[in-house]
Amino acid sequence: MSKKWIYLPIEVILRELDAKLLLTYYAVKHNFNVVLAKQHKLYQIMETLPKGIFVSKGYPRNKKGPLFEAKKLGHAVVDLDEEGLIFNEEAYLNNRINEEYFNMLDQIHCWGNEQKDTLVRAYGHPEKIHLTGHPRFDLVKKKFRLLYNAEVEGIKKEYGDFILVNTRFGKYNHLKGFNPRHDFIMSLYEHFIEMIKTLSQTYPNLNIVVRPHPRETFSSYEEEFKNYKNVFVVREGNVVKWNLASKLVIHNGCTTGIETFLLDQPVISYMPITSDEHTDEYLANAVSIQAVNIHELTSLIDSHLSGEIDRMKEKQLKSEQKKILSNYYAAMDENYAYENIISLLDSLSVNSKSSLPESLLHGSDFSSEDEAINGTVFTEKEIRTFFENLDKIEKSDNNPIIQKIDQNFFVIKPKQ
Repeated sequence: MSKKWIYLPIEVILRELDAKLLLTYYAVKHNFNVVLAKQHKLYQIMETLPKGIFVSKGYPRNKKGPLFEAKKLGHAVVDLDEEGLIFNEEAYLNNRINEEYFNMLDQIHCWGNEQKDTLVRAYGHPEKIHLTGHPRFDLVKKKFRLLYNAEVEGIKKEYGDFILVNTRFGKYNHLKGFNPRHDFIMSLYEHFIEMIKTLSQTYPNLNIVVRPHPRETFSSYEEEFKNYKNVFVVREGNVVKWNLASKLVIHNGCTTGIETFLLDQPVISYMPITSDEHTDEYLANAVSIQAVNIHELTSLIDSHLSGEIDRMKEKQLKSEQKKILSNYYAAMDENYAYENIISLLDSLSVNSKSSLPESLLHGSDFSSEDEAINGTVFTEKEIRTFFENLDKIEKSDNNPIIQKIDQNFFVIKPKQ
């Protein structure tokens, strides 16, 4: 029997891989074939692929871009925007989902009501806009935390008791070098550097783990903290396991703050400065306890480390924060995004044949791209281990066929 094909392009492996592996696992259980690959590789060979469903991660760039080409070739195109939870409305509509792109799409899968309402106000057509949530937030639910148990224990063994600092200063601390045009982000970066140095000295018996955003350069942090023996800069694996292994998490306006909140872990937003222009930071800060200076921050840290927390007040605050989050995120509690998404993909009609071309299966001539940097390669072993851990959770034996076509390019199909 012919099976539908799903194409899952990946841009930032560290951020996207686990959520897309989760979606792949359940899609294969529902008899889909899935191609999981780095975005640029998948777009290069669109013309040779069986007609299927491209799940876009947002940001179409222009009308001559690859997603428009995919549509012309007979593929269905669905939007599941990686940036659909926290966004500036004007920039979102101009850059990530403009009217031309919106009209081309077969379905838009939204994180929550804020994103959906923005699109309906701008373009109408509510029938093609669906509340699904995102598999990234499925991973923080109790059911799936077991996926990270072994890795969490490994992190605790290596780093002991630690405070995790997640950053998001790529606009200034860019992979290509510092960009001083972004004054507010530059200032926030500098405040965080000083804050981390202060915490290092204030808590000499604790480690501080700094986890830069994937779009940030790593070396700037290593240089700043080279003389601080209890500060470690890491960029390894999904952030969920680092959040779970930490004593508490510090951030500013970062989606990882929301993930930490959903993990029921202590999370503090350090806000020494604010900006009226940066409204996209609101949600992540709103679901965190806020500190506006070092004194407030260390007082909060001391309270959490000592356990001297007003539990009734904390419970009430969490209830208020969850209500705020529910306006932005649809798949709360036992509502799972992967189920919502697969059901919608199954409703799409595509003219598909069942197999990839022989020329692709025997090797492909992809254009070169540097993938040797830490965190930019995923392997068959990683995929299989992830699926085996899901099998344990589901008490099943999915055992899909996993075929490597190229580095960072895999075909995953139901077992025959």
